[in-house]
Amino acid sequence: MRIVLAGPQADRDRLRRQLLDAGFDIVAETDARPSPADGVPAADAIVEATSGGHASVLRTRELSGDVAIEALTAREQEVLAHVAQGMPNKAIAEALGISDQTVKFHVAAIIGKLGASNRTDAVRRAIRRGLVVI
Repeated sequence: MRIVLAGPQADRDRLRRQLLDAGFDIVAETDARPSPADGVPAADAIVEATSGGHASVLRTRELSGDVAIEALTAREQEVLAHVAQGMPNKAIAEALGISDQTVKFHVAAIIGKLGASNRTDAVRRAIRRGLVVI
C-alpha cells in the first residue's frame, strides 16, 4: 500500500520504521496534513503520525471502480480499532464512554463506508487498506 506520512518530524520518525516493516510504501512525507489541492502523489492513504508513534488515517484515496471510498471519521476509526481487537459493542461503548446504540450506529456506518457485509468483513477490508494494524 502506498501512503503519504504526515505529522511532526519526530512523530514521523517514530512511526516510519513500523510502517516500512509492515510493508507500506511511503511515497511522500509532509509536516502538515495535506489537502487535495496540495497535489498529493498517487497514494492509497494519508497517514498522520501522532505523539507516541501511533497513526491515524486521515482519508483514503483508494478507488473502487470510479467511486472514491468515503473516509472514516475520527470516531469511526476509534470504533474500528476496537472492533479489530475483537471487542463487543458493550465493551467498546465502555472504553469510549458512549452508548451501545452509538457504537451500533458507528459500526453500521463503518460497514457501509467500507462496502463490507459484516463486522468481520469490515475489519478484513480495513486491514487491506491499512486503516487498522493488528
